[in-house]
Amino acid sequence: MDDPRAFIEALAAPLIAEGALHQATITGVQRKSDGLYLSSAEGKSWRADRVVLCGGAWSAALARQLGDHIPLDTERGYHIEFDLPDTLLNRPCCPVESAFYMTPMAGRLRVAGTVELGSINDPANPKRFDYLERNVRRVMGLTQPVARRWLGFRPSLPDSLPVIGPSPNEPRMIYAFGHQHLGLTLAGATGQLVADCIAGKAPTWLDSFSVQRF
Repeated sequence: MDDPRAFIEALAAPLIAEGALHQATITGVQRKSDGLYLSSAEGKSWRADRVVLCGGAWSAALARQLGDHIPLDTERGYHIEFDLPDTLLNRPCCPVESAFYMTPMAGRLRVAGTVELGSINDPANPKRFDYLERNVRRVMGLTQPVARRWLGFRPSLPDSLPVIGPSPNEPRMIYAFGHQHLGLTLAGATGQLVADCIAGKAPTWLDSFSVQRF
């Protein structure tokens, strides 16, 4: 996949056209007899019969409001990108001695790697960016400036398994987070399992992914 953003935008487009997608920072969830009430930092609120919590590294704070204390932490990953022709590489490559990946994207080269355990609130470590830039220039002989830098947060749990399934304290809340490095890879299968939970058809083996294992 050479443009994940374009892929996600294509998936979201029909939802936006139907008015089913809202951009907001959800900060609160309340249980009431007629549903779950969500509130946002922007001052908006919604009522829902059911809610799927798939907020990645930010999920634990909302789950805590329902009484579920989940040992979710983040594996922070660093990325830099160079604007380059598509022909520079035709497949992802990893110089094993330096342990980072170079991935050809649409009109750019993405360089990413390393795992740093840390909070979502901690500032980025500039030494991590410098490490990636120094080594990709050594391997590829690049002279172009870095076009973009960013830090991502992989939501991770101690047993390396995600949390999928209803909250034991609030069955109207379905959890789907903690996929570590495999969020996009497992998104389709996770979506089907969430749909099965809502329809009351969840397989018995899904109990292995319940928050109750902690």
